[in-house]
Amino acid sequence: MSRVAFPFLLSLLLAPASCFGFGMDHKSGDLPLRDSWPDGVYDAVNQPNRVLGYWVNSSDTLFYKGSNAELQEMVRKLTKANGTQTDVVLHAGTGVAKSPWSKERIDTADWSVTIAGYDAITKTQDRITIEVWLGGSVTLDDLHLPATVNVKSGGEIESFIKRHGETP
Repeated sequence: MSRVAFPFLLSLLLAPASCFGFGMDHKSGDLPLRDSWPDGVYDAVNQPNRVLGYWVNSSDTLFYKGSNAELQEMVRKLTKANGTQTDVVLHAGTGVAKSPWSKERIDTADWSVTIAGYDAITKTQDRITIEVWLGGSVTLDDLHLPATVNVKSGGEIESFIKRHGETP
């Protein structure tokens, strides 16, 4: 094998599968049971208000439409799953339900849940990230989250304030 071909072939083997589009969309009603998910995760996320989802490698991302009460119930269930850390990221605007390989959005979303399984490279266990968009049915005034959840900003408001302060 030539010296040029070997690094190329090695990069193909080591590249994440998402680079090659290994994944699949989950339509409503077809969520497969993942044996690798901690107890309670499947029941929390397998809801009729799921509008779309997709998986790549060991991560699943699922999109939902619903109320504050439905979101809060899901967050409560997910925080009880053993061996997981739950982060909630708050965004301004409306969420878009689409997979990375979709050419167009499938639907709008009020929140998404990403379940990242075991990562052999970083040696991290399950991490659950819930992205919440405050431009639809979910409102900040009525959002109540468990104290064990890490709450973060999606950065849209900070980006706007920074751009606003710049001189043209």
